[in-house]
Amino acid sequence: MLQLHPPRHAQGFVLPLAMGASMVLLLGSLSAHTAGLQLRLQGVREQQQRRAEDRLSSAAQELLAELNRNHPCLLALPLERWNGEGLVCASAQALANLQAGRVLGASFRLVGWRPDPTPAELLLELEGGACEPPRRGAFAVSLAAPQPPLQPQLRVSDVQLLGLRGVEP
Repeated sequence: MLQLHPPRHAQGFVLPLAMGASMVLLLGSLSAHTAGLQLRLQGVREQQQRRAEDRLSSAAQELLAELNRNHPCLLALPLERWNGEGLVCASAQALANLQAGRVLGASFRLVGWRPDPTPAELLLELEGGACEPPRRGAFAVSLAAPQPPLQPQLRVSDVQLLGLRGVEP
C-alpha cells in the first residue's frame, strides 16, 4: 500500500525550525550590537576621564606656577588660613583669582591645599559640563625647602596626579 501523504505528526516541522533558527540569529546579532555599543560607551568614558585628567593637571600646573612666581608665602599655609594670614602676601582679589579659574575651556576651583605632611596635597575640582560630572583631582606636590638668601621661600619642585576623586562610573 502506497501512502500519498506523510503522516499527520510529520507535517509542518520546517516552519517552526526556520522560526527557531531566525530567532537564534536575531538574538546573536542583538548581542553583538549590544557588545559594540558597550565598547563604544567605554571608549567615550575613558576619553572623558583622560580629558578631565589633562585639564586638572593643567590647572594644577598653572595654579602652582602662579603661587611659585608671585605668592610663594602661600605655599607654607593651608588653604583654610589663606583668608587670614595669607592677606599679608596677597590681596583679597589675588586670593580669589587663585581659588578659581579657567583652563583649557573648563572652570576649576581650588578645594584644598595642605603643605604638611610631606608631600603637600593639592585638591582641585573641575566644573562638570553638559555630559560630564564635576571631577576632583588630587595631586602630590613636592616642595623644595627655602635656601636663603637666594631662595627665601618654599618652591614647587614636582607635581604628580594621584588620581581622580568623586568620579561617577
